[in-house]
Amino acid sequence: MNKIAPIGLILFVLGNAAVSFSAETPAPPLMVKDYEGIPYVSGGIGMDEREAMSAIASEYNLKIVFALKEGNYLADASVLIKDAQGKTVLDTVSDGPWFYAKLPAGQYAVTATMMEKANTGNVQIKPAGQSVLHFYWTE
Repeated sequence: MNKIAPIGLILFVLGNAAVSFSAETPAPPLMVKDYEGIPYVSGGIGMDEREAMSAIASEYNLKIVFALKEGNYLADASVLIKDAQGKTVLDTVSDGPWFYAKLPAGQYAVTATMMEKANTGNVQIKPAGQSVLHFYWTE
């Protein structure tokens, strides 16, 4: 008889609530979205979804990760990306702790807001490769 044993639970902090996902729960398909011509995808809740996102990572030149300083991943961060001239090129909410976007080469200011606290970072997007930003919050 074949039994599927749970490999564990993964805990994510969503605002002030904690939600757990079983490793047996299949991840929903990733949904690529578009904001005024800028494709992006977000997620990474659970191992299956993180594996799916890792498989498409090379298609995106920006990766953003949201977490508590203690290490727990966060979801539902507001993401605002502005170009060097201050024009908003992307404004959305991330569905999970990982966020990918495909931006034209250039300099960008990225602001992520979570728990009423904003973090801002600058990123240079080059014609090739992927830039990564990590945003951390304290509770």
